[in-house]
Amino acid sequence: METLHITTAMEALKSYGITGLIIVLWWLNMWFFWRILKNYKSDMDEQRRMYANNVKLVESNDQLARDLKDVVIMNTQVMTKLVESINTNQYCPQVRLEKQARGKQGG
Repeated sequence: METLHITTAMEALKSYGITGLIIVLWWLNMWFFWRILKNYKSDMDEQRRMYANNVKLVESNDQLARDLKDVVIMNTQVMTKLVESINTNQYCPQVRLEKQARGKQGG
């Protein structure tokens, strides 16, 4: 049904006349049109599926970014405490004792 042979067209013209030929050609045209629409529909369905998959991907990346933000915030807080501890040097007993001794001497 892909192609219309000239003999088929001539038989339709003999059997049904010019009106029959026009109806057959119109029917073939509509059949091709519906086939194109069917292909278009399947393409659009595929695009909808891809769009839905992209939405899922964006949502999962959004959640991953939120989790990463929380990790960065927690690491920043810990690093701030670490820098504070290093600057005040409260964990080394030698330095801590020296600071206490200087504090008692008034100096």
